[in-house]
Amino acid sequence: MGSTESGASTPTSPLDATGKAAEKAAKENAKALKERAEEISLVRAAEQESLERDVFDPKKPDAPILIDEIEEVGVSVNNDKVIIRTIADIEDMTYGVGNTYTFKQGVKYSVPRDLANYLERLGYIWQA
Repeated sequence: MGSTESGASTPTSPLDATGKAAEKAAKENAKALKERAEEISLVRAAEQESLERDVFDPKKPDAPILIDEIEEVGVSVNNDKVIIRTIADIEDMTYGVGNTYTFKQGVKYSVPRDLANYLERLGYIWQA
């Protein structure tokens, strides 16, 4: 008397068409899941690299702005702008007349120095 194993490692009878189809689908699904996991890993790595490298304008957060050799948070970009990171998401914040800003946590932004000071007083600036 032999024992039989259950699960994916059990051979499928050549006469079991449903079992063969299920086995084939499971193998294809496993391959697709592995490819998707690798794709997600690459996307996450690209997002992390962007967080470290790119600087955004909170009024137009869809595309990074070009700043030469400025990487550190708190570094002055010019006399009236600094680079900041917020510790939380802030959506549609109004500062001044007609100025609406949106910030995502951990993303670098180039903002006016007075706005950076205001956010720091409120405790929203990421301290390195």
